[in-house]
Formats: sequence, C-alpha cells, structure tokens
Amino acid sequence: MTHVLRKHQNNPLMIYIVINAVVAMCVFYSVMEILPFTNQNPTGKYSLPFYIYLFWWIFFGVSFKKYLHFRKRRPNRVMKNCFKADFTAFAIGLILIFLLPEQNYSKAIYILYSITLFFIELILVSVYYAFHEAEVASILEIQSTAGNLRPEITREDHRVNEEVKEFISNYIILHRGEKLLSFLKDNASLFWSSTLLINTTERFNIEKVSKTRYATIINLHQINDIRGINKFMATINRRLPFGGRFVGCFEEREQRKKRIIGSQYKLFGKISYIKDCFVFRFMPHFNLTRELYFWITAGRGRVLSKAEVFGRAYFSGFKILEEVQINKLSYFVAEKIQEPLTMEPKSYSYLLALERIGKGESLFKVYKFRTMYPYSSYLQCYLYQKNNLDAGGKFKEDFRITTLGRFLRRYWLDELPMLASILKGNMKLVGVRPLSKQYFSLYSKELQQQRVRHKPGLLPPFYADLPKSLDEIQASEKKYLDLCEKRGTFLTDMRYFVIILINILFKKVRSQ
Repeated sequence: MTHVLRKHQNNPLMIYIVINAVVAMCVFYSVMEILPFTNQNPTGKYSLPFYIYLFWWIFFGVSFKKYLHFRKRRPNRVMKNCFKADFTAFAIGLILIFLLPEQNYSKAIYILYSITLFFIELILVSVYYAFHEAEVASILEIQSTAGNLRPEITREDHRVNEEVKEFISNYIILHRGEKLLSFLKDNASLFWSSTLLINTTERFNIEKVSKTRYATIINLHQINDIRGINKFMATINRRLPFGGRFVGCFEEREQRKKRIIGSQYKLFGKISYIKDCFVFRFMPHFNLTRELYFWITAGRGRVLSKAEVFGRAYFSGFKILEEVQINKLSYFVAEKIQEPLTMEPKSYSYLLALERIGKGESLFKVYKFRTMYPYSSYLQCYLYQKNNLDAGGKFKEDFRITTLGRFLRRYWLDELPMLASILKGNMKLVGVRPLSKQYFSLYSKELQQQRVRHKPGLLPPFYADLPKSLDEIQASEKKYLDLCEKRGTFLTDMRYFVIILINILFKKVRSQ
C-alpha cells in the first residue's frame, strides 16, 4: 500500500501541466501583440515553432519532475526543478534557431519570451506556497500570574555585598553607560542575589543556569546578534519562575538606520543603508536566499522592529512591563506569565491566514498581504491594553504596521487575497467585516447572534456610514443586517455597493 502511494506521489499532476500550457500560450500571444515586428504576420510565422517548443517545454517539465504535487516538496526544490526543465528546453530551442538560420527567427524575441515565462512560473509557484504556507495569525491570551510585584523566589534571596555591587556597577557603566545602570536599579532588582547579569548570544550559557535559581535575568548583549531568538528566550523563560523577569535589549530598525546613514557622508550613508537592507532585510525573508543569508552572517546583525521583538517575547511566554531607549538601544523588562509556545509560526510569509467567524459561527481563514511586522499578531492583547480603539475599530498609534503596509491598507491592496475566500463561498462582496474571536466578543450578544446568520463581506457597511466609534460601528452593521432581513440581501448589497463606491471615488474614503 505504501509503495502504491509513493508511486502515485511521483506522478505528474495534469492540472499543473494544463495551467503551465495555458500560461505559456498567454505569454506567447501577449508577446506577439505587444512587441513591434517587421513581419506583417508574426503570429502566423511563430505559431508552429511555438507549439513545437511548448511540447518540449512540457516534456522536459515531466522529465525533471516539475509537475509533481507541490505540497510534497519544499519551495526551493520546486524552483530548482523548474529552472532545470526550463533551461534545458530553452537551450535546445536556441540551438535549433542557430541551426536553421534560413528561417530568420528572432533570437532576442525567443530569449525575452523564455525569461518572461520562467519568471511568471516562479511567481505562480510563490503564490501557491504563499497561500498554503501563510502565517496563521493568532491572538495570545494573556493571564499574568504574578502582577507587577517582584516575586518571592527563594529564602536565600538577599542584597549583594559592596564589593560585588561595585563590580556590577562598573561592568554596566563600561559596556552600556550610567543611564542603563540607573534604569536597572529602578526596574530589575539589580543588586539582589536572585538577579543574574549576563552578556551572551549563546543559548548554551543559559542552559547551564539552574531552574528557578534566579528571579531576574539581565542580558546586556543585543538580541540582533542571536541566531535562534525564540529558543534563546524560551530557555530564559524555563530558567525563571512565574513572575520572574527578563531584561533584554535590541537595536530597533530606525535606530539602525540613523546609525548607518548618520555615521557617513550622506551619499555613502544611503548606499550603505541600501546594501544593509538587501542583506539583512531582504535575504532572510525569502526561501531562495535565507540559507545564503545565514551562511554569510551566521544570523548576527539581524534587522529587528520593536513589534517583532515584543511579539517574540510574548510568543516565548513573557509580558512586556517597561520599555526605554538608552544610548541608541531599546531596552525592555518582561515578566514570565506562561510557558513558551511550541508551534513555531511561519513568521516571514508575505501572506497572512487570519481565522475569522463566519456564517453559522463556523471558523474560516481569510488571506491578506502582510502589512505588519513579523510576530505582530501576538501583540493584540498588549496593544489593546496600551491603546484605545480609533475610529473604525482600529488601534490608535499601531506601531506594528510597516511603511509599505500603511500604503497597502490605504488603498485596500492588502485585502486582494480575500477574493480567494469569496471564491470559496465563505464571504461575499458586500457584508459585515469578518471578525476575530476577540473583536467578536466586544459586540453585543444580540448583534453577535444576528451577524452569524449572514456571510461576512469584503466591503463592510463602515464605508457607507463612516461611523466613528465601536458603538457606532455596531449600529451601522445592525442597520445593514436589518435591511438584509427586511428587503433581501441582493438589493441591500447593491445599494450599499453603490454608496461605498461613491464614497471611495468622490469622497476619497480610505482604509486605515
């Protein structure tokens, strides 16, 4: 039975072949229409060679296992197979063009077509994996067991003597300055025997520490240089009792930018910053370059945002209590509130799979382009406690949103992948917005019951009524749902669609 299944997995999928052939034909006829030809009938001249080429293209695709089920293979393996198959077909076609000069086929057109087709294939493969490997954004439920008081750890907890106190003070001043010393005195029980001061990036050094021996662990080395940040934080978590504190530091993205550009001539600084962005921001986020990045940098000097560091802290079982910027670094005090999570998220996927409540209270996934920094989903409770909701039910001063993300949200480009949910039948074009469990719980019971009788929509009534508060948003949605139940969903949706379209086009209403 196992042999049969394995054999079936090694068979090419016909749907992949059909899609590949359709894409190849679309690219061919687009090239014929767009590019200027001296020949009066370029389509007629190139059609027969194209279909011969298409046959070899598919033949080598099958030979190099390009059409096997993608879910059974890693993305880099699929892309390697695509390159091998496409390059072989391309090379044979190019040889034939040289061997048949009397046909006068354009080498430039052939090369342009082949390269275009290859890159479109890579884009389609990337989109496939993006949907199937989208990061599942979840909300971390926070329940602190110790509050903000320094925990009682051990009977042996006592203040250190003056000699040790002087050594610790001098060490901190030497490496990080007097401002940090003052901050740690006030927020980290610095001169107690239950406090451990370290300066390391190696998890091995943490693993040697006895569990619950210390109430506070302070690491002076910045997190940017740690290879496995989550495992490092999780190890610290397991060495602390509940209520124990971890003090860490990192160089935030804007701090890094100022350091690189400000330390050189303006032009050279910008060139250095572009190079830094490519190596330390672009390369670690993509499958094809991630391994190369770690080989070059050993994971050191990673670019980190405040949202990512805090999100990783919450993922590792901590709650952020204090944060401060000292000497061009960001410091935080975190409290252990639970054990670290074990399921590692796909933190750099450019698509997010968001769990939402649909019709009949069924849960389904909506897809959106990433507009927030990695691990931002673990900060919803943190942000809810820190900030009030803005007009439209959004968080005020949401530091989790990237610069590109603000642009995508402003013009609804981040919601384009939601069309997949409409095609699946989980959503419709106009309707109440799909809500997470947390936001759904903020609604009145009556509206909750009414909401789950209808499908959520891509264009919510918010953009028709433009409410300013959560109460007004609920009133707007109830008004829409009442009309759906009284006059029918189709007519109500058409009316709202027209109003929303007018608000977007003429009143310049934008998403946030």
